[in-house]
Amino acid sequence: MTLIGWSFWGTIAAIIVIGFLFQKMFGTKSPIRTKNEVAEEEVKNHTSQCVHKD
Repeated sequence: MTLIGWSFWGTIAAIIVIGFLFQKMFGTKSPIRTKNEVAEEEVKNHTSQCVHKD
């Protein structure tokens, strides 16, 4: 492999590793939902199962 190939694939590998480390350090947290939002979601889930297709 040429020097250009080594630098290209090395850069790609470094970007993947840096991205993985950033995700581990600063990963997204689960959203904080209010009781009202949770109750609304439960109602939507329950009522969507009761829809009859005739």
